[in-house]
Amino acid sequence: MSANRATIARPVTLEGVGLHLGQPCTLTFRPAPAGSGRNFVRIDLPGAPTIPAHVSVAVFAERRTQLGDGMTALHTVEHVLAAAAAEEIDDLIIELDASEPPVLDGSSEQFVEALRRAGRHEWDEPAPLLVLEEPFRLEDGDSVYEASPADVLRLEVIIEFPHPLIGRQELLLDVTPESFARDLAGARTFGFVHEVAALQAKGLIRGATTDNAVVVGPSGVVSNVLRWPDEFVRHKALDCVGDLALADARVRAHVRAERPSHSGTLRFVRELLARSEASIPAT
Repeated sequence: MSANRATIARPVTLEGVGLHLGQPCTLTFRPAPAGSGRNFVRIDLPGAPTIPAHVSVAVFAERRTQLGDGMTALHTVEHVLAAAAAEEIDDLIIELDASEPPVLDGSSEQFVEALRRAGRHEWDEPAPLLVLEEPFRLEDGDSVYEASPADVLRLEVIIEFPHPLIGRQELLLDVTPESFARDLAGARTFGFVHEVAALQAKGLIRGATTDNAVVVGPSGVVSNVLRWPDEFVRHKALDCVGDLALADARVRAHVRAERPSHSGTLRFVRELLARSEASIPAT
């Protein structure tokens, strides 16, 4: 892992439809100046407004991580941010011509591949670290988070669903560019057949198909196969990495998340920032 801030060396573009809104989107990663952080730019709107990838602008939304509200809102940004954070790209422009990034195959794998194709440019200044000094616990409905000091991002995720294909699954991983690419990036978003009608009635999962999501029916996965037997907990861990990216610093803590949700992790990030020493230079 590098100790310096980094951006990408050249632009790279991806295209597809959004998971929830189902709209076509062209996404371009562009290099950004040192110290600017990760920012989304809505080139489809007048003035091309910039939305920072920071928890201060996050909005609680169902089944996704949302930044901002109204016309400039951005939906389902967690898979993009997970890739950028795991690749330790601290400064990045994420240019979009729609309000939701493309879902691609439902994972972060193609975002990681694109960032690696773009190359890496490191600045001659230390990366921002968020260092936790004291342990704490946070509960948000069924979600329980515990954090303790560590010199890496050590992520421990536990999920439990009343389906024989899932049940209780646990994962413990020190998140690095290598471990994320190998163990988490390819894990796809998932849902259940019995939820589809209700979610569609709310205007969600309009872009979801069995090609970009793991759909679980009573007898197993519909029209697809799992990439790992525990792909479900791996995807939940991927989501956590994406939501933790909204701290706008490289998190150094042991984070234990039981039954994590997007809203719960956003609250956890806010508490983590309040309790931690942020932007401590790497040594």
